[in-house]
Amino acid sequence: MPGSKVLLIEDDVVFSGIIQKYLLQRGYLVLTAEDGETGLELCNSEHPDVVLCDLKLPKISGLKVLENLLFNMSTLPVIVISASERMADIREAVRLGAWDYLVKPLAQLDILDTAIQNCLTRTSLEDAWERERWELDDHIDVLFENQGLVEQLQADLLPHEALELPCCRVDFEVAETSSEQVLLDYHRFPNNQALVVMARSQAAAEQNVLGLLVLKSLLNPMIRQGMSGHEGILRMPERLLERLNAELCHSRIRSAFDLLAIWIDGNTGLLKWGHAGEAIQLSVESRPDLALGIWAQCSYTAHSHQLTAPLTATLAKWGQIRMGSD
Repeated sequence: MPGSKVLLIEDDVVFSGIIQKYLLQRGYLVLTAEDGETGLELCNSEHPDVVLCDLKLPKISGLKVLENLLFNMSTLPVIVISASERMADIREAVRLGAWDYLVKPLAQLDILDTAIQNCLTRTSLEDAWERERWELDDHIDVLFENQGLVEQLQADLLPHEALELPCCRVDFEVAETSSEQVLLDYHRFPNNQALVVMARSQAAAEQNVLGLLVLKSLLNPMIRQGMSGHEGILRMPERLLERLNAELCHSRIRSAFDLLAIWIDGNTGLLKWGHAGEAIQLSVESRPDLALGIWAQCSYTAHSHQLTAPLTATLAKWGQIRMGSD
């Protein structure tokens, strides 16, 4: 959003200059710091809207910066930009509250703009969530007073067509009497790989759509990274659930989520999934773990199944998704 204030904490002067020039051209107000200590001082004095932070910094490391902000400015969005692709670094950054993780060198700077916009959108959604939570007693419903807006938001939560893979077709059916709001998202990746995500918020009915939109805003950066060839975490759905769970527990959204994430190898029919919460039932054996958003340290189980017959995932009062041949 033009005019938003971005703090860049980066000790590489050349890289910092490139990023600063790009952000200024995009209309952002840009502050810079070359070490973690100065970065924290600017966070306290300048109140940026988003922080971009490297992991390897002089004086105070990027992880220490994240840890400090987690305890003192927990609602401030932080995007880590690092040359490290180690899952341990990514996992630790997310555990300490990073909202996104971008790997240097950035193939396209527009990826950074998209990540910043996603953070600002998520902040707006969480602000709306808090307003709604405190204003319900006064019957003030800022988001849902416009029925047309409600319908548009609901439409954004569901795919508009089936997903065709060599091994199967993925589609869904909504019950005629459906009263549930559900996030259903599926994407095709190179080499006939695909991810299917189905989620339900356990929040009060009037806040379900907003909660699911926040969840989608958390998922979008990982989908975007997968589309650019960095789909590692998506191939391990149990790790995807752990990351989403950590981010939800660090967010201001006070809701649990039932969620099923399935990675499909479209060439072989091998399915791998993570399963959180008991509301979503699979047609094959799958013992669900704790719903997302309850306990930040929760771990999730890896499940797998060879697709030889249609598989369904059913959510009572909503409908089901189906993976199989016609």
